[in-house]
Amino acid sequence: KLWGAAVISGTCVVAHDNAATWMMSVFTGSPLLISLMSTVASLPFFLFTLPACGVADRVDRQKLVCTINVCMATAALTLAVLGWAHLLNPYLILGGVFFIGVGFAINAPAWASLVRQVVSDGDLPSAATLGSLQFSIAGIIGPVLGGLLVLLAGANFVFALNAACFLLVVVATRQWKHPTLPAKLPSESLFESFATIIRYVRNAPGFQAVLARN
Repeated sequence: KLWGAAVISGTCVVAHDNAATWMMSVFTGSPLLISLMSTVASLPFFLFTLPACGVADRVDRQKLVCTINVCMATAALTLAVLGWAHLLNPYLILGGVFFIGVGFAINAPAWASLVRQVVSDGDLPSAATLGSLQFSIAGIIGPVLGGLLVLLAGANFVFALNAACFLLVVVATRQWKHPTLPAKLPSESLFESFATIIRYVRNAPGFQAVLARN
């Protein structure tokens, strides 16, 4: 259920991005504003991914995933409502895309951790393969779906559909019953968790290889 919900939601997210870009091109012919669509979607991952790893270590990941997806659903639905009310403008679109990007940046570490709890150690390679397949399916079907729905029903419908798909992830996540395991290590503060992440990244073999080449 979790994987299926993730595939459907990922496909709708790609369709949403295409609809938002189309709406931006309708509102303005400014190359700067249109190019900012990619920037505001990617910037949150640069700003928030490492802190989000620390947050995922401190809170219940299942609740965090549900909360973040509700927030992203609210952002997508807000874009749809504003569009239907003829109140949408390029800056609101940029704001909505950025807010959803922040949600994805915070959600990603917690979601990755959930996969480890769902499957056994022996099934982790298969789970990783399914995760890659999920992104491939979304990347192939999403643009086609977005183009068709914008043509047939309008961009606002795509935004609303994306909101519904975020809620589908919430339902699937809440239905999963995960065992509560006792902590093996003492609890860390958020700052301590963030420092641990920095040390891990700094000492990772790949990072050290990059430093050696430079």
